[in-house]
Amino acid sequence: MVRRPVKQTEYLPPLSINDLPLSLECGQTQVSEELPSWADAAFPSPFMWSFCDVDSPDGIQSAGCMRRVRQTSTHVTNYFESYVSPNGTLVLYKRTTSAWKDMGLVCWSHLDSSAVYSTYFGGSSERPKLLTYDSNIPFVGSGITVLSPLTQRITVRIGPRTGLKLVTKYRSTPEYTTVKWTKDGRRIPPDFPGHSDYLLKFPDLIRREHSGTYNLLVENGNDQVNFQFIVSVVGPPEVIRAPPPLLLVMEGENVTFSCQLDSFITESLEINGLPYQPNPTNFRTELRDQYPYLKDALIQPLQKNGHILTYSAYNLLFTPGSKVGPTHTVSLVGKNEYGLARVSTLVRVLPRINILKAPKDYSCTTDCLNTISHAFDCVIDTDPYQSTYFVQTWELNGIPVSKMTKDYQQSKFIKTEDTKLIITPVDDPSLTVLFRKVNVTCRWRIFYPHVTSRIADLDTRLLEPNMKVYDSHEDAKIRPLMTAALDLQVDHDPTPASANISWITAVIIGILVIIAIGVLTACLVMRFRGETYMPDESDDYEFRKPSFSCHSVLDHYAQLKQFSILISSEDEYNFDIAID
Repeated sequence: MVRRPVKQTEYLPPLSINDLPLSLECGQTQVSEELPSWADAAFPSPFMWSFCDVDSPDGIQSAGCMRRVRQTSTHVTNYFESYVSPNGTLVLYKRTTSAWKDMGLVCWSHLDSSAVYSTYFGGSSERPKLLTYDSNIPFVGSGITVLSPLTQRITVRIGPRTGLKLVTKYRSTPEYTTVKWTKDGRRIPPDFPGHSDYLLKFPDLIRREHSGTYNLLVENGNDQVNFQFIVSVVGPPEVIRAPPPLLLVMEGENVTFSCQLDSFITESLEINGLPYQPNPTNFRTELRDQYPYLKDALIQPLQKNGHILTYSAYNLLFTPGSKVGPTHTVSLVGKNEYGLARVSTLVRVLPRINILKAPKDYSCTTDCLNTISHAFDCVIDTDPYQSTYFVQTWELNGIPVSKMTKDYQQSKFIKTEDTKLIITPVDDPSLTVLFRKVNVTCRWRIFYPHVTSRIADLDTRLLEPNMKVYDSHEDAKIRPLMTAALDLQVDHDPTPASANISWITAVIIGILVIIAIGVLTACLVMRFRGETYMPDESDDYEFRKPSFSCHSVLDHYAQLKQFSILISSEDEYNFDIAID
């Protein structure tokens, strides 16, 4: 509640165009009522001005006027273009088109209707009358009479419902006067609600871009006056460009990010809520004591370049036994006399990838036959990356397998199962060249968790640097382990089944040769003795007179009419051995 001494009733002579603009005080304003610097031009005024329609001479007094206002309040704006300053001063600019009616004028508080500060009537204290306005009196004078400062500096706080207005006071012949409002030499922005010959009203929500130089050019014939207002919008620092709330980096990499703050005077850096000290040695000691897993991190002083603050840290390594590693929260703070702005980013450090099964171990460069399958496995320990989005894909000579259409002949022989890529047997030896001296690569990528999981979008999103966290293709140490070599060759050697049959055939032939040699030897021995040895059909053998000669025996065993081994191309083997 504003408390100020009540001003005695004033009596004004009849008003005319020559009295406008007219300033009327609300109470005794000589008492110090300093407002904050940011409220001078925008502080909501607690004062109200109203006309009172007094219908009896007894009402021409302060109490009677206020009693009528409580019953029926007539706003000043019904009869005058006007403005009420934060300190309650009323400025009457010019008459509206409403028909004039003699009335009284009172200044009171909308916070307490019993508080009356000023009352204005016509006549005099001896013979009080109602206020009158004579519209028949012509304007007297020429040129422009300046009644307010030509240059004003106005400070207003950023935010809603400020009610800021730029106000001028001058007198000039209405018929020959033209006015023009500009901001920084250009037209007033379209978001301003309106302006008049004396006043420019600002939007309800004041923003920093409303700062600037405003001018009102008043011209009357050859005479012109320029009113200038230098408006400064103040408030707490404002975040123009915030850093990402989450920043993922791989172990061993550096981290750098920045933000843009407006209107800050001082800046500061906090790590996990711990203020950064100007002495890096002391800060590292305190940081290590409170957060041991950050003992190796090299955190740099905050860099300022105009409105941009930049944070950098190096040597982000995992401490043995630490699950989260050098993960930490970074807060950048900008302050001024009106408040502060704070932005925070969680820097999450991911460990280097741990390859459980490396494709390189499945390389095949010798004896890689086209008649068998070749499998390549790629297994990564994914536990540390569960809160991210990661994807594993395969490539053949740099071409993603997932993009191989039917136009690629290789696609007929490639399939994936879980973490494996399998090249099935290439039945046609002429197609073996498709897999001769090729590289099979496992590609492992990590993205921010909000990246879509649709494979078709991955390459598109990968082009956005702020989406990708890690790509094994860009890791010089890991990529060789993720690549397997394959040199497929045509299988010209017999199959194992064919080799077994050949061995059996050799044994049979050997047995037959031994039998033949034995028989021939016996025949020769008996021949020298004059006898022939032949087995009888019975189980017992005896010597008898030769019934035929040794030549017949030889002829008999020499009649090996057929010995054939038929081996089909379908790995079926037929043996037909006949002895007559």
